[in-house]
Amino acid sequence: MTILWFTILAVVVSLVGVLLARSSDRLGDALRLEHSITGFLLLAAATSLPELVISCQVARTGALDMAAGSLLGSCLMNILILAAIDLSRRSRGTMLSGKAAAHGLSGLASILMAGVVAAAVLVPNAPSIGRVHIASVIIVITYFAAFRLVFLDRKVSRMVDAAEPDPLFVPDDEEKPAVSRHLFPYLLATAGIFALASPLARSSTELSVLLGLSGTFFGAVFLALVTSLPEIVTTFEASRMDADDMAIGNILGSNAFNLLILFAVDLVSPAPLFSTLGNVHAVAAIGIICATAIAAMGMLYRVEKRWWTLEPDAVAVIAVSLFFFYLIYVG
Repeated sequence: MTILWFTILAVVVSLVGVLLARSSDRLGDALRLEHSITGFLLLAAATSLPELVISCQVARTGALDMAAGSLLGSCLMNILILAAIDLSRRSRGTMLSGKAAAHGLSGLASILMAGVVAAAVLVPNAPSIGRVHIASVIIVITYFAAFRLVFLDRKVSRMVDAAEPDPLFVPDDEEKPAVSRHLFPYLLATAGIFALASPLARSSTELSVLLGLSGTFFGAVFLALVTSLPEIVTTFEASRMDADDMAIGNILGSNAFNLLILFAVDLVSPAPLFSTLGNVHAVAAIGIICATAIAAMGMLYRVEKRWWTLEPDAVAVIAVSLFFFYLIYVG
């Protein structure tokens, strides 16, 4: 029954994820947002809700290693998902290419935030602000500063390259898009993802007992995979719709949002977060840095690259991600 219930929930999450991807695309068009901003803002925030709910629930029980492991593991899993989807769509070009160079800022933001996490884990006695570790505060500041940079960069880029007016505002003489018509499906899908998070967490925990998994490895791999189901479905659906900008923005935005959730976990945890985590979490953070850096290099490198039918950067991202999952397992 546990396996059956988990499977049913996973299927429902997948269906809701498809609705979320399509409604985000339509709402972004109605708001006159570029696909990259739609993915980074609308889609990423909604698909990261399971990580927010589950990690905070786990943290309240005192299982901080599992809570942090699920967030960091989810980031590494997301990059792996992006590379795997890139390899699966050979007939429609590559996602990790020079055409996606606009996402370089998003990738660098995730790298910077993961670096702060690694440093905080390795130096747990750093000062706190109130009951919150200073690293959590730096992560929050970095996230919003990075979002502002990404937002302004895309707005200026579109205005300069296409000689268009501000894409976020409709001139008075043009008909304004029907935002309200597309907002309800987006909010409905987001509410569905939020509602499914808790039962999905409970069923995955029960399933972990059957599989004999526990602790950091369970959080970093199995729980991370479960909470990444919305990202898997929405990224695949966005790719299928040829909305590569939205797919990449979803993954990189989700990773930045997942690292931001560490602040919420620090708030609700019964003990200071970074002062109790094992060094294996620094390994996970370094894995995020390495995998994201390779993906960003693939986006910024504008020369055609191919090994037969394979893209070396996507293969490298998968190999590095699996290597660091192995290090987490043995650690």
